[in-house]
Amino acid sequence: MGEHKLHRRLGRAAFSLIELLVVIGIIALLLGILIPTLGLVRERGKEIQCIATLRSIGQAAAAHCNEHDQYLPCAGWQWSPIGGVVNPHGMGDDQARRYDYYTEDDERRPLPITAALARYMNVLVNTNSRQALEKDLEGEAIQRLFRCPSQQIPLSGWTQRDSEGWISPDEVSSYVFNEAILGRRDHDALTRPFPGGHITAIRDTSNVFLAMDGRTRDPVVDRCFLVFDYGANDTLKDWDRNIQSSSTLGKELIDYWRHRRRTNVLFVDGHVGTYSTDPGDLDQISVSKGVN
Repeated sequence: MGEHKLHRRLGRAAFSLIELLVVIGIIALLLGILIPTLGLVRERGKEIQCIATLRSIGQAAAAHCNEHDQYLPCAGWQWSPIGGVVNPHGMGDDQARRYDYYTEDDERRPLPITAALARYMNVLVNTNSRQALEKDLEGEAIQRLFRCPSQQIPLSGWTQRDSEGWISPDEVSSYVFNEAILGRRDHDALTRPFPGGHITAIRDTSNVFLAMDGRTRDPVVDRCFLVFDYGANDTLKDWDRNIQSSSTLGKELIDYWRHRRRTNVLFVDGHVGTYSTDPGDLDQISVSKGVN
């Protein structure tokens, strides 16, 4: 009798096949809900890291201004340098107080922007030769400072050149920079002088961007991390529209999918905002509007 009761109890405690399938189905349903949520949480964490990286870049840029007569590091296509050479004299910086420089053969050249900023982020940068600088730019100490964790494949390109063909050493960056405020642009100096990185020449520092999520304009032909201006009142919407309609160059610069059609933007005043990559939001990000 006791053995019969034991079997009955064991029978009640066991799962039937149907009950087991129901439990497995519930677990699968919960995993189906949880896994995408975990993916979104992980991606949001990467986006927050990206924002922190841009804030660090902004702090380094502010420190550069404080030590260089209120000039940001220069970057861009340096048009019509004085004497035809991109060196302190050619940049209008005979006292070498506006920018930092490195030695290339017999010339002093402005530091590429990631190297210039890295010096204010506790990284020693060798400026004795182009070869020594290139070695530092290839190293993890500098590259980690300009890396977005959501970018799948690192990209390299340049941020300085002149109209005679000189190009600065390659840099690796997840971010693009505003050539309209950092470079010697091909403007009429009387009606629209280029700021050359001088922060007091930028009227609307809270809306003019300094750096943002991006890619090289073109991975083969135009390998640069630079947004340029077409007119005096351009926003990123104008730049994107003109690029899309005029040529293939530049079409890859805005990274639409890195943060699920969102982009993080560092403005000249140091604050960072997150925007969608839709035209309405791109129109809020100034390239040249609010500069002179």
